[in-house]
Amino acid sequence: MVTASRPGPPVPPPPPSPSAVAAARPGGAATDRSGAAPSGRRGRGDFASPVAGVEPIVVTWVLVAFVAVVMYAVSVPIDAAVYHVHVAAAFGIALVQVGSLLLAMWNGWAAAAAFLAGQAAFGLLATADPGMPWPVTVTQLILLCALLVLLVLRGSSNAAAALWLGAIVVPLAIAFVPGHGATPDGVVANLVTSGAVSALVLSAALGVTAWRARLGAALDDERRVSAAEHERRLIAEERTRIAREMHDVIAHGMSIIQVQASSAPYRLTGLDEAATAEFAEIAASARSAMAEMRALLGVLRDPAGEPETAPQPGLAQLPELVASVERAGVPVSLEIAPGLLDGGPTARAAYRIVQESLSNVLRHAPGAATLVRVERASGPRAGLDLVVRNAPVTDAAGEPVITRPEAGAGHGLVGMRERVRMLGGRIESGETVDGGFEVRAMLPLAADGPAGEDS
Repeated sequence: MVTASRPGPPVPPPPPSPSAVAAARPGGAATDRSGAAPSGRRGRGDFASPVAGVEPIVVTWVLVAFVAVVMYAVSVPIDAAVYHVHVAAAFGIALVQVGSLLLAMWNGWAAAAAFLAGQAAFGLLATADPGMPWPVTVTQLILLCALLVLLVLRGSSNAAAALWLGAIVVPLAIAFVPGHGATPDGVVANLVTSGAVSALVLSAALGVTAWRARLGAALDDERRVSAAEHERRLIAEERTRIAREMHDVIAHGMSIIQVQASSAPYRLTGLDEAATAEFAEIAASARSAMAEMRALLGVLRDPAGEPETAPQPGLAQLPELVASVERAGVPVSLEIAPGLLDGGPTARAAYRIVQESLSNVLRHAPGAATLVRVERASGPRAGLDLVVRNAPVTDAAGEPVITRPEAGAGHGLVGMRERVRMLGGRIESGETVDGGFEVRAMLPLAADGPAGEDS
């Protein structure tokens, strides 16, 4: 299942704040979740797009295997019938050259060497009839072009360049061996044609690779810009939230203290001068504290912004939050039990925990499948059971990619724990057995005080 993630406001799709990052890291994803790549990014050589949920590397293997089988079925009869290679040798040569396509999926240099070895063996054993392409046959040219493309897309550009040069030098050396039946003019024309065609294919493959690299760099830059902007907005929202809570809760209480202390000498009879002076000091201290708080609120709030009067989000806003995360490329499954109470601090804390967790998924496990489940807590106390779990991010070979720091290394998870502790609940977070990450919280509806347990 999936790892915990950190909340990010429902608005933006980009990854969350650094605090969110450490807080409840999602397993894998994108612990860019880029990335890998961020991410959800494909591994080197996975140039095929996913088909019906199949991994790109699987599609790549299927395509390469299909081309290898077709070329093997074509090369053997042509080598044996047209170029008079012994049937057993034709099978062996075709196996070596066609096998270089599959070998390129592991080692580019070994694949290039295998192709050139097959080409050399063919040149020494074959005889060309007049007018037939020599020393590079049509099937060899097709195989050469396919192998050049595969090597470049797999990141073995140096091996591809060496193969292209070797595919000219080796046949040229074989052309001087007597008995092959080809004319010098035919050899030159053949090598010029094969060299030009393969060079064009190689250049196109290198151009596509360079374009993909530039596009990937541009996407990475955009992710960084979006993440920075998202972080700035998260900070501004948190400052506004703190200012609002200070104004609504603390300032209100301080005002009551000041009013009661100021009116006490008039409401209570028989107070001596010492008691009256003490009430006056209490009132003065309250007024001073409120003045300092107003200055602090001015720093926390955006001077150009309007006072925040919108209602605080709760369980009813979770679908909107999930939709914004899905637009950022993270598939989220939301399960909310029917009939849950949407208002109050418990619903608000549940929303913030989900928000922080999904923000972590966006940053650390982009593209990782994520589950958000909210249901009634089992047990004597009424409450909510909340789970946010994301699957691990995997590389091209399907192996989990671990990119997140140690659990509990940031402010996001600390903030979630504080919210839960204030309600007297429990929260747990950590990696799952499959390499993902999970945040699980129990939030009571009737908070008895900070007696909750935090893990």
